[in-house]
Amino acid sequence: MRKCFLLIIVALLTHISLFSQTVLLNGKVVDKANKEELYGVNIIIDNANELVAEKTQLGTTTDFDGNYKIALYPGEYNVKFVYIGYEEITETVTLTVGNPVTLDVEIGQKAEIIDEVVVSAGKYEQKLSEVTVSMEVIKPSTIENNNSFNMADAINQVPGVDIQDKQPSIRSSTGWSYGAGSRVVILMDDLPIMSADAGDVKWNYIPVENISQVEVVKGASSALFGSSAIGGVINVRSAYTTDKPKTKVSYFNGVYGAPKDDRFKWWAQEFFSGANSKFKVPLREDVFYFVRSPMYGGLSFSHSQKFDNIDLSMGGNHFIDEGFRQDEYERRSRFNANIRYRSKKINVLAVGLNSNFMAIDMSDFFMWDSDTTPYLSNPTLGAVIPTQGYRMNIDPFIYYYKPNGSKYSLRTRYFGTENVMPTDTMKNSKAHSYYLEYQYQTIFAEKWNFTAGAVYAPSTVQSNLFGDHYSTNLAGYAQLDVRFGRLKANVGIRGEYFLLDSTQTESAFDISFGDDYIEIPIRPVASVGVNYEATERTFIRASFGQGYRFPSIAEKYTATSLGMVNILPNPRLNPESGWSAEVGVKQAYKIGKWRGFADLAIYNKDINNMMEFTFGVFNPVTYMHYVDTDTVAPVIGFQSQNVGDVRIQGIDLSASLGGKVRNILVTSMIGYTFNNPYLKNGVDTTASSLSPTLKYRTKHTVKADVNFETKRITFGVNFIWRSAM
Repeated sequence: MRKCFLLIIVALLTHISLFSQTVLLNGKVVDKANKEELYGVNIIIDNANELVAEKTQLGTTTDFDGNYKIALYPGEYNVKFVYIGYEEITETVTLTVGNPVTLDVEIGQKAEIIDEVVVSAGKYEQKLSEVTVSMEVIKPSTIENNNSFNMADAINQVPGVDIQDKQPSIRSSTGWSYGAGSRVVILMDDLPIMSADAGDVKWNYIPVENISQVEVVKGASSALFGSSAIGGVINVRSAYTTDKPKTKVSYFNGVYGAPKDDRFKWWAQEFFSGANSKFKVPLREDVFYFVRSPMYGGLSFSHSQKFDNIDLSMGGNHFIDEGFRQDEYERRSRFNANIRYRSKKINVLAVGLNSNFMAIDMSDFFMWDSDTTPYLSNPTLGAVIPTQGYRMNIDPFIYYYKPNGSKYSLRTRYFGTENVMPTDTMKNSKAHSYYLEYQYQTIFAEKWNFTAGAVYAPSTVQSNLFGDHYSTNLAGYAQLDVRFGRLKANVGIRGEYFLLDSTQTESAFDISFGDDYIEIPIRPVASVGVNYEATERTFIRASFGQGYRFPSIAEKYTATSLGMVNILPNPRLNPESGWSAEVGVKQAYKIGKWRGFADLAIYNKDINNMMEFTFGVFNPVTYMHYVDTDTVAPVIGFQSQNVGDVRIQGIDLSASLGGKVRNILVTSMIGYTFNNPYLKNGVDTTASSLSPTLKYRTKHTVKADVNFETKRITFGVNFIWRSAM
């Protein structure tokens, strides 16, 4: 009996001894096509038994160099490699005591368009098919094929999105505002790139030569991105380095076609001499001397390379536009550089600096001479505004990742602009904005994602045009994304405080202390969305989001004139608020070797106290509409006003298809948008007709883009049709 007992003890101790010795499993995960190391790949031990589950780590993630390591007890395991946008693979390994195993893996990207990886919908990586809002992705190949030297040209091809006089509008959220204020927030690498004075975007400043992709969110996104996102989000994401150095150089030229009506043609036959434009495109006199129409052209380059644990990418662009309207021209030079350092000692730490600078000399065409000479400027109105200046941003950042998938980030940005008007120095202006965002992300319960953050964004403006002003924006936000089988849902909330000089956010909370109370000047906005995978290729979604927008400095305080036309301030301008909701379905399909998808969305937007620039007759002292009893002479001009409560309803339909015809790759996209924007509470008295329909918008828009690509040549056609405005 005693011997039997001793044998049991020895066997048990031997068993425990064997399992107390862990074995190291390590390796590297790279992209199958370009061999680039992949950061953040989830390594999951899929078949751990009960004993192992209690005493071992069941998963890990790859570091910045694509490396991973995990200690496991001896045994046989199924090791699963999971990464968004890539094929999921499983490898079987057997671990024995004293024999560490190296398992290097190559994983390939999924070919489906709906498996594109995006971050703008929820501030973390997810599949395009799984987002709860309508979203479009522009790849760099599309920008290159269309020779879009200005980001506005590329954005204008997206169904449901229009650029009107440099102003972005998603689903008719914006009419005409001459670059003052925006209901669409423009991001560059997840941070706002809107000027502090006008609250607009400088499209020619965005470096199109160094882009990984552009993401367009078509619904209200204020819960995550703040005030200007009441109409949507456009996020331009920079390209980073790959394992192999990459250099691109591009030289391009274009010619403006002559107007169909010869009366509109203002230039002489000798235009090639350059006498009609301040600047000439490169090689104008030596090579393009025979071209008798205005031209544009430029040179751009980009280079990216890894130096051990340092990633470096840079690019530049020089561009000249002779202008198709009289006295309109542009010359700009831009340079950008992004650097990222990945710590060797702390392989989950990255610090870096992104920067961009542009010098510009241009003129802005404001008003035509007459309806019979629309391309001629009217000198008595001062309709062309020469402008010189610069734009620059500097973005230090730091990221820290924990092995469990949690991420801590601190991102900052300085964005400065200066506009110098050589013919009217009283309109000079300088604007400086600062942005600091701390964000925390974590994954728990395997597939639940939690994101929270805080924002501090002060700015200053020195201007004769707007006056001297300062503003402060404080915000905190949180969003939870959960998954239950085929159903994915999210809920988000944001509290925002805004101060412009002495005017602050209207109080939304009151805290009572007996007969006294304290007003809390914070504006809360919320969002909620669901996405249900009905079949393997069918995704049904619904979302609701609130929005809030404080007027920009330009909307509230601009006081200037262009000849007889004035732009007047409106210190009584109130913030606008609203919500948007949509239901949609995304259907992927495969026809032989051709792949594509169709997307249909039905939406509704309500905006209360909408701000719109309106034309009228005003009192120059009170800045109110002129009445007969006023004792001062009236002035005519534009003023930003709260026009009332607005509703925008519509349908957004898009489809894409791609495949090969022999050795020719064919990609195509077509989109149709129907909008019905109107005032809920009456007639727009500032419009040219007594109708509740909002002005400066179209009801029907059709867009199409088709490309044919071989190894050496790419040929494409794009098309835009809009109904009468």
